[in-house]
Amino acid sequence: MTKTAHYVDCQFGQLHYYQQGENNGVVPLICFHMSPYSGRYYEKFQAEMSKDRIVICPDTPGYGGSDAPLAPAKMENLAGAMVEMIDALGFDEVDLLGFHTGVFIATEVALLIPNKIRKLVLPGIPFVPLEKRKIFKNNYENPRPYFDEPEFLCGKWDAAKVSESEGWDEARKIEMFGEVMRCGFRSNWGFLAVFDYDADEKLKKVKQETLIPVADEMLAASTRAAAALFSKATLMELPDLKSDLFEKCPELLLDSVRVFLGKN
Repeated sequence: MTKTAHYVDCQFGQLHYYQQGENNGVVPLICFHMSPYSGRYYEKFQAEMSKDRIVICPDTPGYGGSDAPLAPAKMENLAGAMVEMIDALGFDEVDLLGFHTGVFIATEVALLIPNKIRKLVLPGIPFVPLEKRKIFKNNYENPRPYFDEPEFLCGKWDAAKVSESEGWDEARKIEMFGEVMRCGFRSNWGFLAVFDYDADEKLKKVKQETLIPVADEMLAASTRAAAALFSKATLMELPDLKSDLFEKCPELLLDSVRVFLGKN
């Protein structure tokens, strides 16, 4: 089934999302992206997973095609907008997947509407010990110096051109660079929400079954540390997968997620 784009109203204005797959009785899957990208980050993964279920990939408020808050929003508010989307879609039950920033959005959605969330898949958990969060947050408090530092934008473009970590071809690198530029001075807002989030306490409150794949990527160590906080987590070590796990979509990842989520 072809991917289609849609909007729903939320507390920040309009929230944009991509939908693919048919309603065949399998619980839908909603995927929350990392910052500073958009739902397009999951394009290939969405196409594969939607062969047997509806897959929804929304843009976090302030990113992609979603309207932005007037100021940096807390994780609770970003998740609240996603709850509004789920309610508008009329789903009685959904599964959630999050990556990096998207992990905490998924976590908070699961806490806000626990009766509607069945299972979670959370690779790449940006868990930072409480005593270090303020330091990390300070690194993102100033907007990116697009105009103040003449070489900044060129450096970002050069990094995008040569980066192989995401497994992107040249066309995809241009596309994703465009998504980063699209959010402009809001680029850091998702990171601010991450480092303001009380992850230590919130993760302990998650009651849903949770699959935590650990790929060979930048958040592997923090993912393992965070996994111990969940009450019903299954840690799955996938050392052969890199940070391009959602771009190359290896069968190992697809099969692992499908087995965990099941077909009902």
